Amino acid sequence: MILTTHARDEMEASGITEEEVKACLDHGMLEIKQVVHGEMRYGKKLERKDKVIMVIYTVQGEEERVITCYPIQRKRWI
Repeated sequence: MILTTHARDEMEASGITEEEVKACLDHGMLEIKQVVHGEMRYGKKLERKDKVIMVIYTVQGEEERVITCYPIQRKRWI
């Protein structure tokens, strides 16, 4: 797994750990699959006890390159 500078910045700002990103890549549900600037990008979502994480990545050879990651706000039912 390769983390871009942008992904690392987002992780730091959002309190997402490298272990959580890896868990999302390994066990998350595929939510997005689209071509952006001629490159296939994927988005996986992983629900944790305290947050939901989305990881956007590409595959280069056998290596996953994480472009960005961010927490998703859960909707609260009133």
